[in-house]
Amino acid sequence: MFEARRKAFMDRMGGGVAILRSCPQFRRSGDSLEFTYRQDNNFYYLTGFEEPEAICVLAPEHPEHHFILFVAPRDPFAESWTGRRAGPEGAMSRYGADIAYPLEQFAEKLPEYLKGCQTLYYSSGKAQSFDDQLLELLARHRRVFIPRQIADPLFILSEMRVRKSPEEIELIREASRISAKAYSEVLKALKPGMYEYEVQAILSYVYQQHGSPRHGYAPIVGSGANATIMHYDKNNRQMQGGELVLIDSACEYQYYSSDITRTFPINGRFTPAQRTLYELVLNALETATAMVKPGITLTDIHDQTVEVLTTGMVEHGILKGDVKQLIADKAYQPFYGYFTSHWMGLDVHDLGPYKRLGQWDEDPKLEPGMVFTIEPGIYIPEGAKDVNPEFWNIGIRIEDDILVTEQGYENLTSDAPKTFAEIEAIIANK
Repeated sequence: MFEARRKAFMDRMGGGVAILRSCPQFRRSGDSLEFTYRQDNNFYYLTGFEEPEAICVLAPEHPEHHFILFVAPRDPFAESWTGRRAGPEGAMSRYGADIAYPLEQFAEKLPEYLKGCQTLYYSSGKAQSFDDQLLELLARHRRVFIPRQIADPLFILSEMRVRKSPEEIELIREASRISAKAYSEVLKALKPGMYEYEVQAILSYVYQQHGSPRHGYAPIVGSGANATIMHYDKNNRQMQGGELVLIDSACEYQYYSSDITRTFPINGRFTPAQRTLYELVLNALETATAMVKPGITLTDIHDQTVEVLTTGMVEHGILKGDVKQLIADKAYQPFYGYFTSHWMGLDVHDLGPYKRLGQWDEDPKLEPGMVFTIEPGIYIPEGAKDVNPEFWNIGIRIEDDILVTEQGYENLTSDAPKTFAEIEAIIANK
């Protein structure tokens, strides 16, 4: 799988040399141990190598070596503290490098692979010390290598990573299955008086119980008014009966993340106002999901979602006026202020083209193998002007992960309870 990715990447390079660096380690604080290490996604995508202190060089025009790794050497003393290393030998035998060197030989060996190269593919700005080292090295060997251009490999990787292979889809599917199970367990345990962090603890337990090493992103467990904060992450409030709790969390499985949001009544029963808004958001989700097929765009999905939500807000007196004009004026944004979808995969907000960010001349059309979210919501803070107070402090988001197929779509997160019938059935069987 990694070999095929490297070949596809080098085929798109059109010559040149690419240099990618592993994610550095970060200390937690003072002289304590580092944070648990996780490899840079692009580095992992092309190499499968999970150790820190590594550099990958891809040189498709070199006569012998196309895939070169510079890695930390074997060191029995260091390994007794931080774990086994592959070393140069393991980098070749286990990871398929054509040649591998100790990391300290990078400056010495790199010029051999830069001869005659016209384009250097490198993402600067991630580590100033390495940027400086590389620039100094290029200046020192300018007679051997003067690049005509330096290009960011993200442009190639973005185009590659937005289309998922069957192997990648299976990993996302497994992450979604584990995450959905965790939501069912949360719903079984949910009750007034719990703290938000207790919900987070249940999620973490189920993820790890089923083979996931970590959350795919910082979990959001927002109860009551906290549910109206988009990226609330303190998760320390005691939850009260009669409130909703918005949970945005999913696990990562072999580097691939799911992304789910569900909103539950803490005491098992929706108030009339909560039920009204929940029905509106669920309708927006189901309407948008039914649209999915090859050839449409994320903007098509967003526009449909905005129309459903705006229409519902007018019907319930949250907005007043003509729906089309309200949409044109973006009057819905105080209550729904984000784009409906994002790509997902190795990053929970994965690489991929978005016209709305100026990254693409036109909206990319959906193709089989693309995976993205649909996540409508409505968020009404306390004191919202001209809004019935019964709707204040209600935040609702429902989010699913969607795979585009030849015929239409597959909902990867359909097992996470979200309909009234599913929620009530689990509560009844506590």
